[in-house]
Amino acid sequence: MLGKRVLETIEERVRRELKKPEMITHDFNHCKRVGIGAKWFVRVLKGKKEEEELAYLAGLLHDIVRPATEKIDHAILSAEKAKAVLEELGLPEKTTQQIVLPILHHRKPVPWKSPLHQSVYLADKILEQMGAYVIFRRSVFVGECTDYKDKPFLWSIKHQFKRRLERFSEKAFPEKFRGLVKYQYSWPKMFFGSLEKEEEWAVDLGREGYEIGKTRTSTVDEFIQGFHPNNWKAEKVWKEALEYIEGKKFTDFKKLIKEF
Repeated sequence: MLGKRVLETIEERVRRELKKPEMITHDFNHCKRVGIGAKWFVRVLKGKKEEEELAYLAGLLHDIVRPATEKIDHAILSAEKAKAVLEELGLPEKTTQQIVLPILHHRKPVPWKSPLHQSVYLADKILEQMGAYVIFRRSVFVGECTDYKDKPFLWSIKHQFKRRLERFSEKAFPEKFRGLVKYQYSWPKMFFGSLEKEEEWAVDLGREGYEIGKTRTSTVDEFIQGFHPNNWKAEKVWKEALEYIEGKKFTDFKKLIKEF
């Protein structure tokens, strides 16, 4: 075990590195939640106690470098930066490698070697890139992503959600988590359906997030916390997202996991 002091030192280093992140959708709040989620997934997968600690650090560091484009593999850049940070802090080589590997492979599924290895992928994809939360986060992402520079707002929001949903595959996740995946996936799917119909609540939510991304006037968490829903669908989405960022959804998530 690395100990509380080492964990706090690394956490403070990541906080400093992400004080002014290139993308506000990949800020310290996002990285810390992925760390907490990765630790939770290791526990659910019955990994070792020391793997939980390393999973938290891997999640914390997984987006320490995140350019404002999808055309660069930030997983490679973050893995390299994380390795440099951990070596600078004097962590053992084996420990550093154990932390860096899940960072390197957090974007796409690979043959997983351990609960630790797949923990960041599961936390990032199931918790932060699905669910009601991602409706807010992805709207902000479109506004700040240079790939959508000078593109119309509504076209950009629809394009990003459609692209993400088309790339979704349940088979990318272990069978035991597919109930949770279906639940989380249902939120952006519902939102995109409303966007396609150009329902006022969905367009308004998307536009508000898009403008935040363009102007960088607040964080994603602040966007959710200060959101004012204008109908029952918006309120349902908002309450779910708010409970998630407040860490109140893990009990519900656990109920959706299949035990063999």
